[in-house]
Amino acid sequence: MTLYFDLPRTTAVTAEPSPWQDYRPSPRLVHAAVGSGFLAAVVLAAGVWSIVLGDTGAALACGVAVLILGHLSGLLLNLWVRPHHAGDRMRITRIDDGTPGLTFTYSGRLYYWYAGFLGLVTLTQISLAFRNPALALGATLTGAALFLLLRHAPGRLALTPDGIYHHGVGTRHFVPWQAVSDILPGEQARIPVIAVPAAAHPETRIRRSVFPAARTLTIQVPWLAADPALVLQTLRWYHANPAHRFELSYQIAVDRARQRTWYLH
Repeated sequence: MTLYFDLPRTTAVTAEPSPWQDYRPSPRLVHAAVGSGFLAAVVLAAGVWSIVLGDTGAALACGVAVLILGHLSGLLLNLWVRPHHAGDRMRITRIDDGTPGLTFTYSGRLYYWYAGFLGLVTLTQISLAFRNPALALGATLTGAALFLLLRHAPGRLALTPDGIYHHGVGTRHFVPWQAVSDILPGEQARIPVIAVPAAAHPETRIRRSVFPAARTLTIQVPWLAADPALVLQTLRWYHANPAHRFELSYQIAVDRARQRTWYLH
């Protein structure tokens, strides 16, 4: 049994400022987010005018368009333009093999924008497919994307004494600590990410839904409900301090991360 006061001194991991504090989204994405929001406002005004004129059909069409454009704008804003969350949402939950670990859940807000947009587009295409059968294919594609999004929701990132478990939208990936070579902030397709490069190991587990899974465990920052800088620091600290990994199954890990006690036993 490991006693708390018998632990070796910790390996300090500098609490650096957020590596994404200078993140600048693509101007095109900003324009798309703002533009779709502006169009939603214009179409809303047109819908109100249609009601005044007594054109119920046009008002209904405008209402649907406002919902789709509004959700598209919200999705773009949360995924690319303003992808960082604040706070320290975390708890102890069990991963796929039953091991308890320090868990950072996925953002319910981003799930809402994604599912809302895909759901509205799918329903609209289904309603129009009776007049234009070609839209049935589009409805099938967006419906399949919605199914994959919600099939294993909500996603999460969990740190256990044995390794790192990532339950993403399309894959479930477990990497043992001894295989992890580094914890790196970065960017993929204009989206901030945390990458966990690792060597091949017999205890590594990868389960994918449809598409081939990447060999590097990668967490997209916008999906995290907690402050990504806190998640990055927690990953780095437990990677550098293996003697303290037993904490990851207990409330002490939650307390340490929330209080940022990286220099204490």
